[in-house]
Amino acid sequence: MSTSTRLGRQLEAPAASWTKTTRVVVVGGGAAGLSAALPLAAAQIPVTVICRSTLLDTATARSASRATGWRNPPTRDQMSALGDGLTNSAAAEQLLTEAPALLDWLASRAHEISSVDQDPRQPLGMTLQRTLASVARVQEILPAGTLTIDTHSRAIDVLTDDSGRVSGLRVSRGDGTIGDYLAGTVVLAAGGAARLWTHTTAPGFANGDGLAMALRAGALLRDLEFVAFSPTALDAPAEARLPGETAAEMGPSLRQAGAELVDAAGSTIVPLDESQQLPDDELAIRLADWMAGHQGASVFLDARGIGDQTWQLAPHAAMAQAAREHGINPARQVIPVRPAAQAFVGGVAIDEHGATSVPGLYAAGEVAASGANGASGPVDGLLIDALATGTAVGRHLAQADLPDAGETADRLTRGFLPTDALKGVREAADTALGLRRDHEKLRTTSDFLARLPHEEDFGEDELTGSNLQAVAAALSMAATARPESRGWHRRIDHTETSDKWAKHVVVSLADDGTLQVTTAPLDK
Repeated sequence: MSTSTRLGRQLEAPAASWTKTTRVVVVGGGAAGLSAALPLAAAQIPVTVICRSTLLDTATARSASRATGWRNPPTRDQMSALGDGLTNSAAAEQLLTEAPALLDWLASRAHEISSVDQDPRQPLGMTLQRTLASVARVQEILPAGTLTIDTHSRAIDVLTDDSGRVSGLRVSRGDGTIGDYLAGTVVLAAGGAARLWTHTTAPGFANGDGLAMALRAGALLRDLEFVAFSPTALDAPAEARLPGETAAEMGPSLRQAGAELVDAAGSTIVPLDESQQLPDDELAIRLADWMAGHQGASVFLDARGIGDQTWQLAPHAAMAQAAREHGINPARQVIPVRPAAQAFVGGVAIDEHGATSVPGLYAAGEVAASGANGASGPVDGLLIDALATGTAVGRHLAQADLPDAGETADRLTRGFLPTDALKGVREAADTALGLRRDHEKLRTTSDFLARLPHEEDFGEDELTGSNLQAVAAALSMAATARPESRGWHRRIDHTETSDKWAKHVVVSLADDGTLQVTTAPLDK
């Protein structure tokens, strides 16, 4: 039987050297965070946004998604099918209802800024981020001064009082100081944790901060076992990669243009018509299975026949540039690719307003699991989901009777993971928590994670390692608890989907710091 990982209910960060009081703290300056903060500022409710870098350097801004699936939104039946039996119909309905109006607002506001209509072939993320940031700049000059953007700062822990209600947020600022924002409401919009894997298309911010903070604060993590992978991310030679480099997506438009998936000898791995039609989860597992059956062999995209002019058009030009930066001429050479972790589908359990199981704690965007995407969902819609869930939180809180911050209570604390242990955490995730999972590897990984020491003092790398270890341990438990294959969760020892597992897997943290796993029925 696996040993349960024991975590602190709070990390042993240095004592706060400053305190500030506000009404709401939002963690994350991307689409989810800003769309939650702006309705509050408009209602002249003091809100502080904690941003890891700047407003124009976020996961949203770096997203390669074009959200093409939402320019012609799926039907309700299609959303349900994409969710593979776990779709929350009310959450899906809310997303489908809100998305068109939000996209219309975005297009209108973006046009006011640039006077040029956005090219639908270009990534949506930067347009979305610049639009929200421009609105934030306008809001910041309101006489009431209701919106504060705290850039180059990182959240450490959600603070709670004796009753378990939110009392604030502990923050590490860019000037090296540790401080507390005292607030009765905290919104987590900090993205996912796809940096847990060695091969990932996620930016460096996706290191599990929001998920780990929510877990330590007492929130429920739901369906964490569902993690989306980009089927064909650039697999550049090791000597051409920088440490921790984000893998570029060689997206589906290349396959639609005629690029074929082949082996080193040029033999077809997945026929072109199938690779063009298969959903991302089915194509990703197909390639993962092939690689497992051909140890040491590589998958390639042969796009040499799509024509030089095609490489000059968006979005192919960006892919060509990424390949050339790694010494590959895609017009003359085959492109090495492999599945790479992209985004979490599961996350912190929220209701229609973004509320979690912890009073005063809300979540939006990738860190949250509304149930709209079920077990798989449209990965290309993550930006739209962030915009919609963030807006829902902001509108709700703007009309709510917000509580004052209570007195912060002491909780079970623990030190930080040593920096040199993070490599082992990632290797364990690569081995057991990728697209091919089985009970024995999951058990071994759980035992490994449980034995890791927590004896270091606070540091940025130590915080990253501690948070990713917490996410990995919770994910391992969730994946172990679901003995079936469904959506993005594939068990090679339980290859079929079981009707009796049409329910949620929930991970939480007990008062003594041990992880607990339970199941919950689907919300209808």
